Amino acid sequence: MKDITIELAGPDWRTAAKARYYAGRGRGEEYAFGSTPVEALTKLEEREVSPPPKFDVTPAEEIAFLALGAEDFLKEHRGACLDSYDGYMGLIGEVIRHAPMLSDRWARVNPEEFGGVWLYDVTERFGREWAEELFHRTGVSPASQLKSIIEDEMVRWQ
Repeated sequence: MKDITIELAGPDWRTAAKARYYAGRGRGEEYAFGSTPVEALTKLEEREVSPPPKFDVTPAEEIAFLALGAEDFLKEHRGACLDSYDGYMGLIGEVIRHAPMLSDRWARVNPEEFGGVWLYDVTERFGREWAEELFHRTGVSPASQLKSIIEDEMVRWQ
């Protein structure tokens, strides 16, 4: 029970409607919410004894670098109308949804033949170029865009 704080959840917390209290350990390393102080404490203790969730890093890395690439493109087009994608986040969402395609393609690449860094050289570049494709609507398919990038990078790193 060392270093546990139980307090009312303030308006800045994004919690379920019934959650009024939070319990936290230390400096926010672990926390949980509940409708009563006891429920918050119980949930905190349950979180601490349960095994950490398994997290597949590969899609997360692909998503992160796709978003970085798209952000690079969008920096150059600040203030552009993105209404057809429901704004900035919608366009980013359209780019990152291709993470499985890039992960699948990476699984088929022979690292001995590819001298670059996949996430930087292919994934981030695809994010940037696919955001541009979506913005300009040239009609290129994501698969052919990826193929073109890979071919270009393979030549570059030989």
